[in-house]
Amino acid sequence: MLLNTIIVRQLGLQPYEKILLSMQTLTNNRNYSTVDEIWLLQHYPVFTCGYNYNNYKLTIHNIPVIKTDRGGKITFHGPGQQIMYVLIDLHRRKISVSYLINILSDIVVNTLKKVGINSYYSRSMPGIYVSKKKFVPLD
Repeated sequence: MLLNTIIVRQLGLQPYEKILLSMQTLTNNRNYSTVDEIWLLQHYPVFTCGYNYNNYKLTIHNIPVIKTDRGGKITFHGPGQQIMYVLIDLHRRKISVSYLINILSDIVVNTLKKVGINSYYSRSMPGIYVSKKKFVPLD
């Protein structure tokens, strides 16, 4: 039953730190009966930086900068930008992170194709690209 169920939540406009804490709480309290979830939302203006970002500041143009435990450098999130957080127990589903990224990349590329936007996924520089410019970061 759990492999056939994913809860999708539309959370609207949310502060980044609140959502980060909620994701950490769900993950830390996860057990075998925890249902997987996908959260769709937007953030108030915020920059997030991964451990590869070396120029850390508290704010950029009065927008907060938050260090994260992800890879990559720096990414802006703000109203109008749809964010999808995938909170899936990969071990239980017997899939790898790279396989999940491939599935999500295919979904984005195929969705963009449906609305007339040609795009592609780059494995060497993770993300979805349109006309050689990064459209969707996947870091």
